[in-house]
Order: sequence, then structure tokens, then C-alpha cells
Amino acid sequence: MAERIMVLMAAFGGILLYDWLTVKKMTKREKTLYAVLCFICLYMGVDYAMNKDWFDFMDLMMPIFGDMAKAIDDYLNVNA
Repeated sequence: MAERIMVLMAAFGGILLYDWLTVKKMTKREKTLYAVLCFICLYMGVDYAMNKDWFDFMDLMMPIFGDMAKAIDDYLNVNA
């Protein structure tokens, strides 16, 4: 887990260090969107670091696109 935390600290540290100069020039709307995206990334980062099976992108997409994806996969699957 310590290795994963170090990876996250390096990644988020680099992103925040680089963006620190541009955040000052952003409008309030852009800052809000940036904060929401940072929160989502932080959530996924903690999920990665703790190696837990929390709610993620695939859990959101499978009920919506799962049946259609299976139908396309079955159509394209060739059993020779």
C-alpha cells in the first residue's frame, strides 16, 4: 500500500504543482469544474491505494451499456 500511496503523491503532486500557476487565472466556473474533477480523481486514487472494490466507472456503465455491449460482442464473435 505504501508504494501505491507514493505513486499517488507523485502524480497528484506533479499535477497540482503544474496547475498552481493556471488556477489563479481561471474563472469561478472553471475552478468549480477543476475541483469536481480533482475530487473524482482523489476518490479513484484512494480506491487504488486501498485496493478496495468501491463504486467505479464500470459499475456505472454496465447497467446502461452492458446488454448492448454483450449483443455486439456476440454478433462479432466467430466460432470457427
